[in-house]
Amino acid sequence: MMQLIAAKRRLIIGDALGLILIIVFMTSLSIATLSAAETNYVIKIPSMSVFNVTNLSSNTSFSYTYINTTGGIAYLPPIEYYYYNFSATAGSYIDYSVWSTSPIMLYILTNQQLMKYTNGSSIEHLYSVTGSNVTGYYHVNKTGTYYVVIINNGTKPTLVVYAISLTRKPILNQWGFPIGIADYGIAIINGTYFAYEYETNEFIGKASIYNVFTQEPSSCPTGYVELGNNWFSIQLNTVLVVNTLSGYTQYYWLQNILLFDSLNYTTQVGDNVWNSTSINASLSSNLISGNGVVSPVNTTVSNVTAYAYYIELTQQANLPFTIYLITRTGLTSNDYPWIAFGYSYNGRSITWFDNVTIRVKSSSTYMEVSPISNGGGLMNDAELVIVGPWNSECTAARSLNITLSLYFTWPYPSDYYLSPVPSMWDFGTDTAEIIYDAHVSPLNYGSVYVIQGPEKLYFLNTYFIPLIINNPVNETRTLDVYTVNSTTTLNEPSIITVVPNETRYIFMNYVINNSYIVTTNALNLTLQGPTSIYVNYTLQYMLTINDPSGLLNGESGWHNYGSVVTLNEPEIYYLDNGTRLVFNAYYIYLTGTSLYHMVMNNVTNLLVNGPYTVIVNWTKQYQVNVNSPVPVIVSLSGLQNISGYSVVTWVNRSSTLIILVPKYYVLGNGTCLVYLGNNESIVVYLPFNISLGNFVRQYLVTIYSKYPVSVNGTYTTNITKWFYSGETLMIRPGTVFSDGVFLSELGLVITVNKPTNITVTWHINYFLTVIMYTVIITAISVIVILIIRRRRSEHKTF
Repeated sequence: MMQLIAAKRRLIIGDALGLILIIVFMTSLSIATLSAAETNYVIKIPSMSVFNVTNLSSNTSFSYTYINTTGGIAYLPPIEYYYYNFSATAGSYIDYSVWSTSPIMLYILTNQQLMKYTNGSSIEHLYSVTGSNVTGYYHVNKTGTYYVVIINNGTKPTLVVYAISLTRKPILNQWGFPIGIADYGIAIINGTYFAYEYETNEFIGKASIYNVFTQEPSSCPTGYVELGNNWFSIQLNTVLVVNTLSGYTQYYWLQNILLFDSLNYTTQVGDNVWNSTSINASLSSNLISGNGVVSPVNTTVSNVTAYAYYIELTQQANLPFTIYLITRTGLTSNDYPWIAFGYSYNGRSITWFDNVTIRVKSSSTYMEVSPISNGGGLMNDAELVIVGPWNSECTAARSLNITLSLYFTWPYPSDYYLSPVPSMWDFGTDTAEIIYDAHVSPLNYGSVYVIQGPEKLYFLNTYFIPLIINNPVNETRTLDVYTVNSTTTLNEPSIITVVPNETRYIFMNYVINNSYIVTTNALNLTLQGPTSIYVNYTLQYMLTINDPSGLLNGESGWHNYGSVVTLNEPEIYYLDNGTRLVFNAYYIYLTGTSLYHMVMNNVTNLLVNGPYTVIVNWTKQYQVNVNSPVPVIVSLSGLQNISGYSVVTWVNRSSTLIILVPKYYVLGNGTCLVYLGNNESIVVYLPFNISLGNFVRQYLVTIYSKYPVSVNGTYTTNITKWFYSGETLMIRPGTVFSDGVFLSELGLVITVNKPTNITVTWHINYFLTVIMYTVIITAISVIVILIIRRRRSEHKTF
């Protein structure tokens, strides 16, 4: 609001006060003309540590209100609203101009309608309009209180810029703004609002004019106009924060201004200092000093006093014309805040044309950008804008080609570097002067190109960069904000254990902006633009295999979720030394539970969708060799019988092997094998060979005799009997009487060593026979003799 500048300009023209101008000009304080080395800052974008991140809410509103006018900026989350009320008389007009980053609804309501709406009823209204850039008016038919309500009916937050006034006649098509660069401490990052604050001792605004011609139109919204006037201004507007030793905070609005006559190319520079601590705050000439003066000002919003100073530049402008406007602040040795206003044609040699001291003892002072309003209703912002010349006047661009750049020094309070402002909107809101038909395009961070064209209010750019990290493990989406070219280190853990030895996630890669894949988990990342990173982890489950054969041990370990592990065991697996394993089944347990399922196929596919413990069930068998000279029966736990001379079989470990051996086994040649042992019952724990050798031979001996003989003490005529090999067979000598003769056999003693057939041979025993007959004959002879004698004796008796 350059009313004081306007007043001073008229003093320049006025003859009566020309002497004052000369005195002021001659005694102007040039603080310093700095060398290139002292002002040649290194331009460097700071890290996020320079900025204080803050929040926006529905209570965030930057507005000025004066009599029948309100305006400012409001942040509206979805379904939130902002309202202002007027006491309007019939026949008046409620004029509105609203711009927003997304469509809004504007309603005009009565008090009763507002109460119903705030109590949850559907909205009833006298008037409504929707859009993102609406201008119009409502004609008041009845005296009363009217509420202008701006509602965000969308699904995303919106930033609303508004100007609402109660007038006697409608204001048509005069909605305009300062155009150029504004940093409100609000950025839009990937569609999300981001609020921040920073402090600095110095702002530098650079303007390069390549072509320009402006004219004031026939009317301006403020009512102040100089038809056809060709002057315009470029203003560097900032807010000074003063923290007094008494514990109060004061705000001062600072203006460093270039006035430019687009017809004659004459230029002036000037400055204003306004007390913005409250809506009606003024300045006391006793508490402020500099080359300028404090004068009363009737602004569009209040009647206050303000400080102003200007000088006319001696250099006639030639296009292209470049100028730097520099505003610097600090504390004197007496703890008084000071503001230095300067300009430069080359950005190195600075002419400080005014040094303003505020004689209020203070602990600190700085210029601030933050998304809060000060007591005067202005935003704590920084603006470098093209507007009308002075006195709340407007102008229109007929031809325009200007570049603007806005910088600040950092870090506060050291000021080692120079940085473009972090974010840019293309319109300002502080000053009452505006311009029509100026169109802004961003050139770079902190720089824009302004040409003649349709105005379009919008957010230009920011060097705040969102780093969005999507982590599927904890299902989080984190948003961190950095400045461009910042370097950050990502070091996601290579392994995230969920359940030890059961479930884990293993880092695979980073997918950056859906395009680039980086496989190392430690990554130094230089951010040059909005960056989205998906941390790609693979879910893995532990597969534990207990396999006595060892064949599947290589499959034990971590496997990706959804992978398939083929379990492939042979039906029989031979070990060394007569041992083998016979496959039975897989017992597949869900690790840590008693839940399992059994698979009896020796080849199967296991889908890894959880932690599993696979127990391979084998039967261990040992090879048993049974050798026997006679056929035996090998019984395997009573379930299987195998017979033969030589039995080779596999026997389950710990099972009982029974060998059934016949007691006698007759060979085919009169020979018999006799097993001297018992049937064998063996619990098998090892492979073994067994040869049955506890056999003795028996031979079949057949003895035939016509007459009984004594065979080993037994009389028999015919005997067939098995005798052990080596057994002694005794046939005693015998004599029989048959057919009138004595027959004798001589007897026999043999050792049995083979099958034997014996026929006992009887011979006539002549000796006994002769003796027998001799005796008989003798006896008969005796008897005969005796008989004869007896008869003779009897004969004699008679």
